[in-house]
Amino acid sequence: KLSLSTDTDTNLRDVVVKCLGIVTTLSANSDTRDSILIAEQSHDCMRIASSIVSAGAELKLGTKSASEASEETSDVTATKLAEKLAKSSIDEVLQIDDLVHIDSTSSKSDSTPVKSDDPDKELEGVVAYMGSVQFAPGDDWIGIRLTGTSVGNGRNDGSVKGTHYFDCGEKSGVFVKRAHVRKQESEPSNDDSVENPVIPVPPKPENHWRVLVASDGTSLEEASFLLLQSFSRSKQHRDVIMNNREFTSALAAAIRSSTNMDFKLDALELLSSFTMHYCEPEEDLMKLFCDVIESQTRILQLSRDRQEQSSSKHLLGVVVLGVQNLMCYQNAGDQVKPLHAATDLFIFLSETLFSGPKSRRTAVSKTEGILFSNLTSLFVLFLGNEDTRKVLSTTRCMSSLIRFVMMTSGVETMDCHIAFSNKEGEEYWEAAHAYCLQSLTYIVNEASQKHLGTSYAAMIKQCQPSSNAFRTCLQHISDRAHGGAPVVSARQLLIKLERLS
Repeated sequence: KLSLSTDTDTNLRDVVVKCLGIVTTLSANSDTRDSILIAEQSHDCMRIASSIVSAGAELKLGTKSASEASEETSDVTATKLAEKLAKSSIDEVLQIDDLVHIDSTSSKSDSTPVKSDDPDKELEGVVAYMGSVQFAPGDDWIGIRLTGTSVGNGRNDGSVKGTHYFDCGEKSGVFVKRAHVRKQESEPSNDDSVENPVIPVPPKPENHWRVLVASDGTSLEEASFLLLQSFSRSKQHRDVIMNNREFTSALAAAIRSSTNMDFKLDALELLSSFTMHYCEPEEDLMKLFCDVIESQTRILQLSRDRQEQSSSKHLLGVVVLGVQNLMCYQNAGDQVKPLHAATDLFIFLSETLFSGPKSRRTAVSKTEGILFSNLTSLFVLFLGNEDTRKVLSTTRCMSSLIRFVMMTSGVETMDCHIAFSNKEGEEYWEAAHAYCLQSLTYIVNEASQKHLGTSYAAMIKQCQPSSNAFRTCLQHISDRAHGGAPVVSARQLLIKLERLS
């Protein structure tokens, strides 16, 4: 009903937000989750959320006002924007729910339609899926839900070889290449003698979503992102979103151009959640994440607005975690650039804390703890790779690691002490502390000392606030009764530094 509505007022927006919220809540509840995700309407809910997010992404890429969006007769969706970016050679742009004609003799693949009883009559239907598929190469596949007299002339029910792409009746779904599909200029035929399980949908339903988002779509976008994140926990639903390259490409383009931090955070959280499910390098997504790290690092360096700084750190914590997941499948050479971006960020953050006023160290937050934890766990992950280890074995990076250990060692008499104990997010600061100690323990050796071109004793002297401060901190850590891994690392470091002195 919401898809069919042509209203563009505030009441409709509020109803949509509440409906999406209810479905999201039910999909997150263990008692109702399975029932929601297997329901026939679940894919329609996901389609509505995707359409709203696409409309928001489109507006972030342009400068349309609400009135311009409502008066616009040409519905340019995020799919069209993505195709423009890709410089598609196909003039006529398709989008979800477009009414189309299909050449029934286009190919003989199992995924394409069978021939109609009337060889001169083309099949017709509604676009239900666009993008890459598991059963064949290429990203220009169109999934079509047959309508009217074409029902029954399909090949599948929206699923091919165990992968679900969209919902439709038995033998009422087909997949064809984009070149064999064209838009209908009129409504599809409707023969009452043939049962048509599909509810008619207007050819351009995204237009009223764009109008609603343009007028004040923050709540709409947030509700849509929450639903997509909840549904993406299901492999079946997640695959549909991840395989829709037009959607993810438009989202990435909007992230780069938008200044709306709420939109960027929601979009990056969704994309980052996908990273743990990729099993091969994702160069475009990695490039996006690296660009975000570099741009947000510059914002932190220049901004004096605390709210803006906090938002940037929250966003960076999400992105660094995504980088960590993606780097597992990167070639050794390709891991260097994202690690450089991460180390530059770590150096800036730790040096700012160390040299800043004491009040700054007293007021550290959970958001900062998460960011430091994600950065330092990334370091540990790639200590075994010689190329990436060299990135960490620089004077600047090692000095920052040493200073971070001193700040988080728990020696309260030191001026650089960070007061995170008994605060929300304490566990993230403790994790970052342990990861830094582990990194130093692995890096500190005679070979890396030669690579530095200076002794560790000289480097430590330059970066500690007072004589023997670092050694005092290591001794304090190693004397803990129940310190776990940090105790072991601190003791190993003391021994190594003694032998290398």
